[in-house]
Amino acid sequence: MVTPMLRELTGPFPPFFHFEGPWFLHERSARHLIDAWDHVCQRAIQEGNAEDLHAARDDYQAVLLAHLKILDGYLLLLDRFAGEYPTEFVDRLIPGRDRLQKHYDALFPRWQTIDDLEAMLLERISLPNDRLKALAEKYPPPQAWYDEAHGTSAAQE
Repeated sequence: MVTPMLRELTGPFPPFFHFEGPWFLHERSARHLIDAWDHVCQRAIQEGNAEDLHAARDDYQAVLLAHLKILDGYLLLLDRFAGEYPTEFVDRLIPGRDRLQKHYDALFPRWQTIDDLEAMLLERISLPNDRLKALAEKYPPPQAWYDEAHGTSAAQE
């Protein structure tokens, strides 16, 4: 069943590509799926609720896999009929397919449970350790914090 969440993730017709005229092998479809994912994740974080997103997991996975297979099919045909179409089609198709595969690999098989999804959402808003260390070096805590932690203060001296 196509739920509102799945429509938001994949567009008005989840099983189909976004057609852009006679030739639609552009990065737009992959970009749309990835941008929609980012938007829905932001909303889930803001609302503090990942249940609707998790409920759409299996359908979203199926849509991503189907799009990857369709893109693979087009690449196969373009290879078979090399020279028939401008190279810009292949030049646009391959990076879009690669981005979509990278997006898929970042989500699956890792995302199995709602706890997995919540951990992934938390990572989106958490700073990586190397960034935290760089910030700590740039903005060290005040000396008073060290004094309090070690039981010393300026008044005791």
